Amino acid sequence: MGLIRERAGVHVELKAKAQERVLPKSGVVLVPYQAEWGAPNQLVTMKGFEERIQETFGKVDTLELAAESGATILGYRMTSASATSASYTQPDSITIEALYPGTLGNQIMITIVDSTAELGKKELQIAGPIKTEKFSFADHDELMTKTKQSIYVRVEKIGEAAIAIEAQTALEGATTGVKELTAGDFTLLLQAVSGADFDALYLPSAELSVQAAAKQFVFDREKFNNKRSTLVIGGAIENDTNMQELMDRSLSQNSRRVVNCAISGMHHNGTHYASLEWAAWVAGMIAATPAHISLTAQLVPLKKATKDWGHSDIQSALNSGTLIAVRDGDVYLIESAINTLTTLKQGEREDFGKIRVSMTLDQIVNDISMVGKKYKGKLNNNDIGGATFVGAVKTYLEVRENQGAIDTGWIFEDKKNGQGDKRGFKLAAKPLDAIEIFDIEWEVL
Repeated sequence: MGLIRERAGVHVELKAKAQERVLPKSGVVLVPYQAEWGAPNQLVTMKGFEERIQETFGKVDTLELAAESGATILGYRMTSASATSASYTQPDSITIEALYPGTLGNQIMITIVDSTAELGKKELQIAGPIKTEKFSFADHDELMTKTKQSIYVRVEKIGEAAIAIEAQTALEGATTGVKELTAGDFTLLLQAVSGADFDALYLPSAELSVQAAAKQFVFDREKFNNKRSTLVIGGAIENDTNMQELMDRSLSQNSRRVVNCAISGMHHNGTHYASLEWAAWVAGMIAATPAHISLTAQLVPLKKATKDWGHSDIQSALNSGTLIAVRDGDVYLIESAINTLTTLKQGEREDFGKIRVSMTLDQIVNDISMVGKKYKGKLNNNDIGGATFVGAVKTYLEVRENQGAIDTGWIFEDKKNGQGDKRGFKLAAKPLDAIEIFDIEWEVL
């Protein structure tokens, strides 16, 4: 009989009994996208506006929607292998090539003039969508070194001829990487991001088969990588006014790990988005909102909904696990922050259908696992090693208690069952949930 080896990691026993919740850390949303600029087929972390502008020039709506609630964006530009970069060449001297493939590179303008800042040198001027860059240089090597800081181009030496003066000219030859995505493209995407750390995943596909595959990916990622996350899906605009279609999409998922966005309409920025695009906003909100704050009744930046739902439709959405926005006076609010869980499976409770509860159950494992990585391979499998890990996790839980997320009396303890490279720990905690329904009984005296 051969040895059966498990992938090393922290195994936290989180028993989903009544009142066992912990505030998750918030923050990261994975947003796959297509565009004419950006690092192709790789993960790029964008923590703020400046980083998003540098990476995408602010031209990807779903990235901007996902970032509105303050989440860190983990972007992944999906592009075909046939995409090429724009370039300019001086024979036997230099090639200037756009940093990324895509037709936006054809809009980048370069000029080479005598430098007025450093006499005796030349200057490369690069005009793009964000700003104009200027690099003075004496030779090829200095130009290549300095342009490593450019957000637009890279320079390569191809010969010994001196770099010549050049009037303003555009880079050329770029081809698009935007294509009609197939199920195979999404299979490659999910394989590429399986090991990444993120709290929510936005899926830019309305295809039911792709959504089913993404759901399975979330399950497999937990099973094989011990990483948990929430998947957010939406649909095509032609279905956004049909409650039955929206309900069917939810019922086909029926999972606490999947949120079905049915928000649709004009954003405050004046652009009309289908639920497929609004799902990016929901994913960002889920990632950015701490678990001690309810997502129910959160303000939605919706100027005019594609359809204002009536009472029966609202009730149907709630019963099917469909997340909608409803008009409340002059604004729109999330009716109830629910996921698609409608039929309970073994070990599940009714409140698992709330995003807040589900995120808490999932992300506590992520958080403690991150602590475990800090000590991975560094602690002896004895009572001293176990106590060191317990102390680190208790520090984390004390912060969550101070935030008002969990009640006093929580437990995190070493089970003292160490054997080989494994050791078990037990967590028990009582969450402090939010009041979402106010039932007032007035007794007239």
